[in-house]
Amino acid sequence: MPRPTRRSTRRANVNVTEVTYLPDILKKLEELTKYEVHIGASGDAETAMIAAIHEFGSLAAGIPARPFISGGKRKAQAAISRLVKAGVNEIILKNETAHGLLDKVGQTGLQKMLQNFDKIRQPSLNPIYARRKGSNKILVGQEEKLRDSLTFVVVRKR
Repeated sequence: MPRPTRRSTRRANVNVTEVTYLPDILKKLEELTKYEVHIGASGDAETAMIAAIHEFGSLAAGIPARPFISGGKRKAQAAISRLVKAGVNEIILKNETAHGLLDKVGQTGLQKMLQNFDKIRQPSLNPIYARRKGSNKILVGQEEKLRDSLTFVVVRKR
C-alpha cells in the first residue's frame, strides 16, 4: 500500500474585516507576484568563473566544491519565510509596499550568503598546493573581489 504524501504549506495569516477591501488586497498581492529576487555573484567573466568553480568545483583542476551560494540560500530560508509572512500582513495594512518587501528579502538573503561565505573553510586545501601557495587560506587574492561581487536584484518575472 503506498504511503500518503506529506505536504507542507506556509501561510501568512491575514485578517479580513469590514475595514479591509478584498479587491484592493488582491491587487497589492498580485503586484508582489510579478517580481522575484535574484541573489548571487555579478561582475566580469573572471569573477563569474571563480564563483562557479568555488560553488560547483572543478574536476579538471582538482578543486572541490565549496558552495557559498547554495549554502547561504539554505541558511536564509527560515529568516526569509518569517520576513515574508510578516511582510504580507504589512502590505495588507498599507505599512509596506511590494518592492519594499522584496528589497528586505534581498537584503536578508544577501546577509546570510555573506555570513556563509565568511565561514567557508572546508574542504581544506591540498597540503601540497597550500605549501606551494604559501598559505592555507582558500581564496587568497580573489576573496575580497568575489565577496564584493555578491549582490541581489529585484527583477520582473518572465
